[in-house]
Amino acid sequence: MPVTTIQVVHGFAVASAVFRPLLHELTSDSVRASLIRYPSVGLGLDEIVSSLAERLRADPPDAIVAHSLGGFATWLAVAVSEWRGPIVLLAPPLTVIPCTRLIPSFLRWPFAPLLDHRRLTSDVRFSLPELDGCAIKTIAGRFDFSVPLSCTRHPEVDDATVLIHTHNSMLFASEVARFCLDWIDQHVSSSDSAGVLVATNQSS
Repeated sequence: MPVTTIQVVHGFAVASAVFRPLLHELTSDSVRASLIRYPSVGLGLDEIVSSLAERLRADPPDAIVAHSLGGFATWLAVAVSEWRGPIVLLAPPLTVIPCTRLIPSFLRWPFAPLLDHRRLTSDVRFSLPELDGCAIKTIAGRFDFSVPLSCTRHPEVDDATVLIHTHNSMLFASEVARFCLDWIDQHVSSSDSAGVLVATNQSS
């Protein structure tokens, strides 16, 4: 049976260990999920996007699940790479994050990605590039005070789900993993994937 590969992309200042529950829920006999690890503290957003785009070219997955600022970086990285496929964005800041207004610009380190995001999204001339060929779903948390629901809305998003979660609690929820798998199963190329994607412990 072919194995569907899912690339998980983390956000800003989040330890890799936090993603273990999500990776576990996404992984099964027919699905292999792995986490892209990159420095998110101090590294500029352009460097993060470049690194992600290079990874997509070198080892293209069948689908992407990205969390928080990683979703914004993923969107930009996909735009400059040749990768196309289904993307699930968990609590993505697709517009300026209100709380970043409190971060002084001189604190470039360690808040570079957040400051770069604020600079881009605050510019009235900026718009996220079109991702032709990519199906995009967002999953937002109703109790997410880091990235409010209004920040996750975008006209190019094909499907949006709101769940009773905080910014990080969604990473520990089996229902979030099921939403991700269902969306990917519906949109991944039939030539790259066969059968229904089922997380290892969904049947338990």
